[in-house]
Amino acid sequence: MLGITIDNKLTWTAHINTLYDRTLFLTSNFNRIIKTDWSVNKNLIKFWYNTVIEKALLYGANVWGGALNKYHVDRLHTIQRIFLLKFARGYRTTSTNVLNVLTGIPPLHIAAKAEFLKFQIWVRRSGDYNDIINNVQLDYNILIKNIPSDMKLVSLSEHLPDATYEVYTDGSKINEETGLDVCILKDNDNTQNFLFKLKPYNSVFQAELAAIQFAANWAVSENSKINLYTDSLSSILALQSASSRSNFVNKAKTDLFKAKNLVGLSWVKAHVGIQGNELADQQAKLATTTGEELLIPAPRSYLNRTLKQLILHEWCGYWNKYTSASGIRVRGFLDTVSPNFLIYNKILIYFLSGHGPFPFYLHRFKRVNSPLCTCGLVGDADHYVFDCSLTREFHLIKPTEASKKLWFKNLMSNKQAIGKMTNSFKISNDICDSLTRDSP
Repeated sequence: MLGITIDNKLTWTAHINTLYDRTLFLTSNFNRIIKTDWSVNKNLIKFWYNTVIEKALLYGANVWGGALNKYHVDRLHTIQRIFLLKFARGYRTTSTNVLNVLTGIPPLHIAAKAEFLKFQIWVRRSGDYNDIINNVQLDYNILIKNIPSDMKLVSLSEHLPDATYEVYTDGSKINEETGLDVCILKDNDNTQNFLFKLKPYNSVFQAELAAIQFAANWAVSENSKINLYTDSLSSILALQSASSRSNFVNKAKTDLFKAKNLVGLSWVKAHVGIQGNELADQQAKLATTTGEELLIPAPRSYLNRTLKQLILHEWCGYWNKYTSASGIRVRGFLDTVSPNFLIYNKILIYFLSGHGPFPFYLHRFKRVNSPLCTCGLVGDADHYVFDCSLTREFHLIKPTEASKKLWFKNLMSNKQAIGKMTNSFKISNDICDSLTRDSP
């Protein structure tokens, strides 16, 4: 397989080993930027990782991501660590698990497993993993080359001058409930409303497009010409696109193609006082609770959301099993893992991990003779932030065990407090320098 390395034992060890060199290549440009400009937005760098580096490393994970052993997991940790250290700017001894949490980047082996599951569920349609999606029926892709060219895209007239009815459609999602409405107007009188309730996993786009599809089928069943108005530009663009592979979208195209002589379709701006559109909006909201049940296959976005939740669940379990001193310390200040979490300041990383310019830390690696500060007490991160007599003017109020998480949450947005911590660590760094010079 192109880009995949398989050894003579038909395992993925050889392929995963090749990822190390690929990581060094992918991060080379990143290293140059970081060295020249530390002010680069960290969210931008994280986006770069998620969209470029991780995608490249996970190439083929839909095949190898489901067959990882402990060696593979450890190797993937080593590979991901190269980027995490450069990104977080933490000490080189900071554990990979801690770096994952502080940067909001899930472990690579968990992301690889999610890619494998996506392939099995979406592409192969394997029933072995239906429990992950709660046995929900999914939409699927079709081969668009088999669709007649004149049906690949549907472009209807915007207005039929001899239409009997004006029809307004809308979709809505409120409190995770989805609904759609089709309002039939004749001579500005609302003659009929069709309200349908979808499943929570259905999207607003699906509701909007299903409403347009229903209105077109209604016109065919009544053999009446209609002018159809929607505020969903995305639905109109989907109908006019020849590249959509969604079976749901292409079924809607087929129905509108059959009704092309009976339907005029145009977009209207939402919430600008158009009577029919405002009525459809109100009825669509009502449909989320009182509409007739309508089953539409779940979109691919539902599978993506489900796999993101699975990643978070597995990452949380993996993190909670990590029992090193730094892991226990970080858990004391942070509620849980989150892909949306990102610590911008390396000072906070020093504080949370305990890996920084502290005698207690340096003594572990035999860089200084004693873990004690020059004041006589154990020189760890907490000592310099809360207790040391040498950093008294920069002390922060020490939180109780019960309030640690709230304290740190507030600290992250408190520039004055972070400034004090920075000054405390400058002093601790000077102390470490003096202790290092005194070591034999």
